[in-house]
Amino acid sequence: MAPKLVSAMSVVIACLVALAFLFESSHAAGGATYNVVSYGARGDGKTDSTKAFLRAWSAACFSSRSATVYVPRGTFLLKPVVFSGPCRSSRIVFQMGAGTSTTLVAPSNYWELGNTGNWILFIKVTGLSIYGGTVDARGAGYWHCKRYGKSCTAGARSVSLFWCSNVVVSGLRTLNSQTMHMAIDHSNNVHVKNVWIRAPSGSPNTDGIHIEASTGITITASTIMTGDDCISLGSGARNVWIERIACGPGHGISIGSLGGSVNEDGVQNVTVTSSVFTKTQNGVRIKSWARASNGFARNIVYRNLIMKNVDNPIIIDQKYCPGNKGCPRQSSGVKISKVTYKNIRGSSGTQVAMNFYCSPSNPCWGIKLQDIRLTYGKKAATSSCANIGGSKSGVIIPRSGGLLLISLCFFMFGLSDAAATYNVMKYGAKADGKSDSTQAFVKTWAAACSSNQTATMYVPKGRFLLKAAVFRGPCKSRIKVQIYGSLIAPTDYWALGNSGYWILFIKVNRLAVFGGTLDGKGAGFWACRKAGKSCPVGARSITFNWANDVVISGLVSINSQQTHLVINSCNNVVVRNVKLVAPADSPNTDGIHVQSSTGVTITGATLQTGDDCVSIGAGTKNLYMSNIKCGPGHGVSIGSLGKEANEAGVQNVTLTNAVFSGSDNGVRIKTWARPSNGFVTNILFRNIMMRNVENPIIIDQNYCPNNNGCPNQTSGVKISQVTYKNIQGTSATAEAVTFDCSPSNPCRGIRLEDIKLTYMNQLATSSCKNIDGTSTGVLMPQSCVAS
Repeated sequence: MAPKLVSAMSVVIACLVALAFLFESSHAAGGATYNVVSYGARGDGKTDSTKAFLRAWSAACFSSRSATVYVPRGTFLLKPVVFSGPCRSSRIVFQMGAGTSTTLVAPSNYWELGNTGNWILFIKVTGLSIYGGTVDARGAGYWHCKRYGKSCTAGARSVSLFWCSNVVVSGLRTLNSQTMHMAIDHSNNVHVKNVWIRAPSGSPNTDGIHIEASTGITITASTIMTGDDCISLGSGARNVWIERIACGPGHGISIGSLGGSVNEDGVQNVTVTSSVFTKTQNGVRIKSWARASNGFARNIVYRNLIMKNVDNPIIIDQKYCPGNKGCPRQSSGVKISKVTYKNIRGSSGTQVAMNFYCSPSNPCWGIKLQDIRLTYGKKAATSSCANIGGSKSGVIIPRSGGLLLISLCFFMFGLSDAAATYNVMKYGAKADGKSDSTQAFVKTWAAACSSNQTATMYVPKGRFLLKAAVFRGPCKSRIKVQIYGSLIAPTDYWALGNSGYWILFIKVNRLAVFGGTLDGKGAGFWACRKAGKSCPVGARSITFNWANDVVISGLVSINSQQTHLVINSCNNVVVRNVKLVAPADSPNTDGIHVQSSTGVTITGATLQTGDDCVSIGAGTKNLYMSNIKCGPGHGVSIGSLGKEANEAGVQNVTLTNAVFSGSDNGVRIKTWARPSNGFVTNILFRNIMMRNVENPIIIDQNYCPNNNGCPNQTSGVKISQVTYKNIQGTSATAEAVTFDCSPSNPCRGIRLEDIKLTYMNQLATSSCKNIDGTSTGVLMPQSCVAS
């Protein structure tokens, strides 16, 4: 390209970036603006402006365009106010001046907020942005009442979001709330960023941000100083990302208290990263009542945290029972599992820096410590544990007498001294790669499965020939399958017949599969398929059907006939550090397929296949994927869905921190063009790098191979609440973003934020059909999603 053309293109790109920035700054370019002063509000801090704000909101809410409620400089007195939706406008901005230039103040008499429970409440609003400003609840009088045990009101939260979707809260300052400063309840896809929250350390129950019964919540780059939890997560909080938080004073970041009710939703898929805790009562805490409950907390990651004189840097407390009322002599029914603490360092304000007190009736399991360095008074701190199982790696401090004190608390899953080990060689297996070891493996499994102790099925180094093998449960105890060798399928692909599987685990609970290489010898089968010959159906290399509480770690699978790893009708499965490889032209060799399963986590996976790196089928719920390397392959695909008229939906899926290289697609949602009651909802794709990917972002609701079974029909699958955030890189096609949604069931609540995709060093393009949503931040290509 000529230098002048390059220079001109650079200017064009710079201008587009600048325009995108201006759009973000103005927030509602081309929309209608409703100034609260025009509706009677006065910025004198004395005149009640509540009704004026409500009139401005009502006008904005009924606007047919993007609308802005504008609050100019000044101090505005507000009593309890409810901003209700749903609104006609698909996007509403509540714009206040930066910092303290615009302040909303509550009445100085705390009784005026009464027992409403909320001061400023947004309810059933979709496409809301709150920018700038300060809210001061003047909570001191209320706190004084509470301290002295007087007859007080219930207290009010300062800013509440109830049943809201696609919300951004940015640059807000909130001071001196009577109770919680911000509450997010029954909401989806909320991003809170650059907020500043403050109340005195002695102010009771002034949590910074509380999340409950909500999905897809992101909190970043915020400072929180309170008299209670900086951030608290209640039951039903899912897919929460918390990053770059300065917490303290306060009670830390807490999950719980959970288990207050017998029937209670759980907390799952939570990450707290790159944060600093200063002189807080706790660092990261999980807390549950000591009473019966079906609640849970799982798939939690705490990483890259600094503790500065924190009283309890790491704590799980399952004996919470204030006043010893309602739970004496009971233990917690809340099940805590799969919690990772990684790279946490600093100083403890107490000698016991790590305190794990788990339920005696429901011990914590899958707890992982990696690189913990905590000191107390310039010396190693100590740790305390009860009823806990997990693993540790890296440097772990506290130490005691040169030994890792934490080793007194933890047992390695399947490797305790009381565990029984069953070596496949002792049951007749031969590591020569020629002798059929199938029956020996099945006999070994039967012995391990019947053990009353934690059992290990041990496969030593060597090459073991296996035909189709079924490892069936339920078993009497936990089982670990430790593979140091390689399992080899027969070269003759007909040897696996039409079973559809090679290695199958079925109805097994509390299973761990570690290490090993699986070689499906798929080349002959692929050649048969490509030649159009009469072939068997093909076999999936390793399948888990109706299995619960499963860990698959360090597995390598090569050359599967079809899908490498299948998770079907399972609960609570962790797949980590696996490598699945097949040639780019090998047909139907998906890496990982998940369907009809709940609570699956996939991390640290390298997937190079001839089909989808990860495919997500009907009935998948609460799937969390991070640190995925995909390519070659067909990307990460939800679908194809909607082939059947009656089909379970897909919901609560997160993919974060992934790299796609040379794949046919990046992130894809695909449905058949035929009637169906299926759905896709609450999906989050974020922090993704595309490298020469043909369709980086795509929704295709017109899937109909060979045009059989669906001509002239449209997809019945309903797609909603899908967020694409911080996706950048290069597209191999000019059209980098394609949304081809169903004309009879348009996509709803699609959100684009900070998308930067180019094609051959030029701007890529985007295409939209039958879609509604919002776009914010820098958008390259220019968004075709209406705001």
